[in-house]
Amino acid sequence: MRFVVRTGPGVVELNWMWLPTFLGHDAHLKKRLDDALQPLLVGKSLDDETLDVAHEKVIDIICETHKAIPSLRDYLDAVKFVTEKAT
Repeated sequence: MRFVVRTGPGVVELNWMWLPTFLGHDAHLKKRLDDALQPLLVGKSLDDETLDVAHEKVIDIICETHKAIPSLRDYLDAVKFVTEKAT
C-alpha cells in the first residue's frame, strides 16, 4: 500500500484513509503535501517507481512536521506491507 495511489488514468490522490486521523484532518499538511508532490508527479509516468518516490516524500514531510513523535516514521513506513485482497 502507498500513501499516493492511482485513481484513474493520469490521476493520483493521497490515500488519506490509511493515515492516522490527526493527520487526515490537517488541512495545512494536506496543502503542504499537495505543493510538494505536484512537481514530482505532474507530467511523469505514474509507474511504481514514481509512486514509491511520492510515498516516501509523504512520509518525509509528515515526519518533518511532527518531529515530536519519534516512532512515527516506523508506523507510517509499515503501510507498505499492507496489501488488499482482490475480490
